[in-house]
Amino acid sequence: MAEHYKRAQEALAVKDYPAAAAHFEALLRLNPKMAEGHANLGTVYYAQGLYAKASAEFRRALELRPGMRGVEPFLGMSEARSGRAREALPLLEKGFENPLSGEWKLEAGLLLVDAYQRVDDRAKLHQMVSTLERAYPENAEVLYLAYRVQAAGAARSVAALVKAAPDSARLHQIAGEMLETEGDFPAAVAEYRKALEKEPKLPGGRRALGVALMNQSSDEAGRREAERYFRLELEGNPSDAAAEYQLGELLWLGGNPGEALEHFDQALKLQGNFPDALIAAGKAHTALGRPAKAVALLEKAATLDPQNDVARYRLAQALRGMGNRERAEREFAEFRRLRAAQESLRAMYRQIQQNRITAQTVEEPELK
Repeated sequence: MAEHYKRAQEALAVKDYPAAAAHFEALLRLNPKMAEGHANLGTVYYAQGLYAKASAEFRRALELRPGMRGVEPFLGMSEARSGRAREALPLLEKGFENPLSGEWKLEAGLLLVDAYQRVDDRAKLHQMVSTLERAYPENAEVLYLAYRVQAAGAARSVAALVKAAPDSARLHQIAGEMLETEGDFPAAVAEYRKALEKEPKLPGGRRALGVALMNQSSDEAGRREAERYFRLELEGNPSDAAAEYQLGELLWLGGNPGEALEHFDQALKLQGNFPDALIAAGKAHTALGRPAKAVALLEKAATLDPQNDVARYRLAQALRGMGNRERAEREFAEFRRLRAAQESLRAMYRQIQQNRITAQTVEEPELK
């Protein structure tokens, strides 16, 4: 028995799971009532993906020694991976609360998300996803699961809306938002117009149409129509910071940074932590020869949205205007790094989830 146990541990050290399993099986033939042997064999089966066999060994270990440390969490994970979500849930919950290690806590948490989905416990599902996001903010599996859960929730809500109100203003608005995400701005404009035909005072609808018009065309006629819708939005909702910001962008595009700044400032009075309005106000102050004021605004924007490359670009411009070329070069380098990262899934996800406003842009990047 000692020889088989030694050989099994040697096999585990080099991740030779078939050999380890063979030695634990031989050991258990000599002593079938050795709880540790069944528990060890269960972990080897689990590592091989033999989840049903792993469950059987963990159950036998618990029969021989009830409450044996670490066995219940492994049994829960084995049951979950075998598709037995209801049986797995109480064991996984214990394993997540009292894990053997950080690695197994994460494993239990990820399996709990899947189990809650299988039993359709949405309250616990969303609670677990939030817990994992806080505990593992940069873990790819956690971020992917959060995306999938939120996307599934959004899809269910849209399906329910289609069933309850198939020709409603809100459904046309959602269609417009989806089309904008795909870059089909003419079709998005058409959907927003349909939404406003159904409900002329639809909250956010006129602003959304204005943004789509700006994205569809940069000609004077398009900008004027967009401006009309932004002003109509503010008539119905004077606290709409995004509409104020959009009016400022129109004036900025028309070469009027001073007038644009008035709207950017008003947007910030309405919503102080509005990164795009902070960036826009910063670029206007830079253009008006007030780089010190610009730096304060742009530093706040970069703090609120650390992944925003345009905030770094505008900050570099303002710093250069103050004569701080050394720090300006560091900010330009960070801009280039963030701009390259825009291809990542996380950057795309952040952009898709933004409120529908025209995004801040830069001129031809100043790389030197």
